[in-house]
Amino acid sequence: MKFLFAGLFWLLTTSLLWPAEPFFIDSWKILGPFMAAPRDGGTDHLLKYGGEEKIIPHDSQVFYSEYADQGILKWEEISVDSDRVEINYEEIDWNTSYARLGGVGLLNVGYAYAEIQADSDQVALVSSQQVGGFYVNGRGYQGEPYYANYQRTAVPLHKGINRILVKFAGKHKRSFRFQIEPTELKALFLEDLTKPDLLDPEEKRILLAVPILNTTKRWLRDLTVELDSSQTLKEKIYDVPPIPPLGVLKIPLEIELSGFSESIITIELTLRDNEQEELARIPIKMNRKSRSEPMKRTFLSRVDSSVQYYGIRYPEPYDPKQQYAAIFSLHGAGVEAIHLAGQYSSKDWAFVITPTNRRPYGFDWQDWGRLDFEEVFAEVMKEYPIDPDRVYLAGSSMGGQGVWHIGTRNPSRFAALAPQAGWTGFQHYSPFTMQKSQMFAAPDLLNVRNRVMQDSNNLYFLENLQHLPVVITHGAEDRTVPTLHPRMFQKFLKERDFIVHYRELPEQGHWWDEPRSSGGGSDAVDNEEMLDFLKQQVRNRYPQQFNIRLFDLSINDTFYWIRVLSQKEALQQTKLSVEVIGEEILLDTENVAAIEVDWGALNLPIQQIIWNQQHYPISDVSPMLLGPAPDAAAQLSTEYPALKSVFFRPFVLVYGTQGGKHQREMSLHRANQIAIRFWRRANGYVRVMADTEVTESIESEFNLVMLGNPESNLMIKKLLPHTPLEFTENGLRLEGKEYVGELAASIMYPHPEFPERMLAFFTGTTTEAEKSSLHFLPIYSGSGTPHYIVFDKTVRQYGWGGVHSAGFFDFRSRLP
Repeated sequence: MKFLFAGLFWLLTTSLLWPAEPFFIDSWKILGPFMAAPRDGGTDHLLKYGGEEKIIPHDSQVFYSEYADQGILKWEEISVDSDRVEINYEEIDWNTSYARLGGVGLLNVGYAYAEIQADSDQVALVSSQQVGGFYVNGRGYQGEPYYANYQRTAVPLHKGINRILVKFAGKHKRSFRFQIEPTELKALFLEDLTKPDLLDPEEKRILLAVPILNTTKRWLRDLTVELDSSQTLKEKIYDVPPIPPLGVLKIPLEIELSGFSESIITIELTLRDNEQEELARIPIKMNRKSRSEPMKRTFLSRVDSSVQYYGIRYPEPYDPKQQYAAIFSLHGAGVEAIHLAGQYSSKDWAFVITPTNRRPYGFDWQDWGRLDFEEVFAEVMKEYPIDPDRVYLAGSSMGGQGVWHIGTRNPSRFAALAPQAGWTGFQHYSPFTMQKSQMFAAPDLLNVRNRVMQDSNNLYFLENLQHLPVVITHGAEDRTVPTLHPRMFQKFLKERDFIVHYRELPEQGHWWDEPRSSGGGSDAVDNEEMLDFLKQQVRNRYPQQFNIRLFDLSINDTFYWIRVLSQKEALQQTKLSVEVIGEEILLDTENVAAIEVDWGALNLPIQQIIWNQQHYPISDVSPMLLGPAPDAAAQLSTEYPALKSVFFRPFVLVYGTQGGKHQREMSLHRANQIAIRFWRRANGYVRVMADTEVTESIESEFNLVMLGNPESNLMIKKLLPHTPLEFTENGLRLEGKEYVGELAASIMYPHPEFPERMLAFFTGTTTEAEKSSLHFLPIYSGSGTPHYIVFDKTVRQYGWGGVHSAGFFDFRSRLP
């Protein structure tokens, strides 16, 4: 009886209320498959009958699909006995599509529709898996496209019939999970914790983060998180920023410890409102680890003030007075960083470091994934005794692609690269062949998109590996990443006479554990042949001859002893050819406006630099500046080459409060969904605020991302006149050119008063156009959105085929 009472007490104090019964959905109307294409999302296949927001299935509705018999689809009803829905598409001829197009020919999108009856206005919690997004009563929400179970989405239901539309995508036959249950909670902690392992009993400061879900239809303000009264803790109470209605905020916490001796430390968090009512509670367990085990370490990101972690495996034995090598290893899609750290055995000569890419699927080690690597690299090199000339970059699958992406852009940082099962790049791994944008967009507009995406083309940058040895490992039976990908890298590196050791293992697939390494690691990434190759390599800091290709200076501007300060035109091909001959440095460049030469690092009797046939006698100072020092405008062009870069620095989402009630609600809803998307995709921390709440301090410290139009959003009304975009009676005017019709626009531009901060506007000429303004929201890896893009609602059918104009601003002529 004692244990029964204790269990009941725990349930009541943890959940506060008995859980409600989920709504049971015993049948769905299914529609699909529609052909999909890589990186061509956002297509609405239901527009003929009102679109995804308004659709109500009917037997008379006829749709068209490339996959279906006679090209015709209609809704079909299926019965289910659980929240897992299986869709087999048994009548579809997948073999023909696969034979012609490969895996891309199996990509498809489908829909599932259901209705539930609610007996009152209420809030419900949705749990989903393999669902990219869904609609409840026409309002869109972020789903969970993978298999994670930490996401809960709060949705409002009204009394009576509520419409649910689930959108799912993938290859071949599909399945998804969808559960919806009422809740009377005001808030709850979600399970998506970011927390460290504990190493030193004297450790004083730890960083962790916990997401809070607001399950009400009002703002939650003046909340606090209270820690338990454990003697290991110092600080007890933390203020929580306001959380939007039905929103999620993953709050960072810096906790002070006063010492501990236990192997497991439990910190209990209690969420309270301003009247000290308990809203939620969660215990957080942290493990004490020894240096012989892989462990998590956390840090505060400069990108968004979120808490991120990396995995680390210390050398064994470890002497803090000794310098060690470091292997930075990038995980594959769906793999946790700490799990990858466990696939390595301890080394007596090297640390193993595993960054997270922000999430297990994350960003393909590009964009925010690359930024995560950069932050972990800086943190680790500062914190641990590592020899900078013995740093190696390894990775598996998606992480192998990350090795090519990061390594070819930073050839002077590493001593060697070690990709395993890595793919070549977006357009080669999953060809864009069937993209609507490829089919319907004007060639000049596609050139703009491709210019933004060019830096994703790893093969283009292979020339940069002239002094960076590579060991490639691949299973000959790999069906996930076929061997043609590593063979292409081998071929083009060998043709250049670069150092490459190619290991293609017969009878092995995409990943293998056996044989285990001598220390017990997984052979795919922790094998003696690869490790012996790495141990032999030492970074060549100052080669006297090298060639470099670059495109985006915001990714990297430094190559050995040369730094490119500015380009003549951003996001255009830039080349360097550098050679030391006798007492001269010969420097031939393309698309370089200013460059810095650290000739002193060479420790040679250099007398002059010849740059593009111009002679520059050596000054007494090294490094030596050639060309005009970049002004503020040139620096902005470098730091913000495309719309996505607005989100690479701390930003706030600003919704409008000046329109009608529905317009205000939808503006807040959209801002909220962006914040939730950034949390889900980037493990991020971002604030949502009203236009009336933006202060001068906020403007000076954050990039502003604004939703609405000049009539509905006070900040857009204030700041849009300082950009080249104007609203007209019939449409939009951009840099003197008129665009007529119901149009949406996404643009970025420097803040007129704080030019180091950037503004992003997602706007439209009508309420309907505003719905489309987020179509090109670039919170995904390798997006192709430039500084501005003007488009109409047909982008939901034809992608870039609905774009009227897109391009780049010349900040040099715009800033005061």
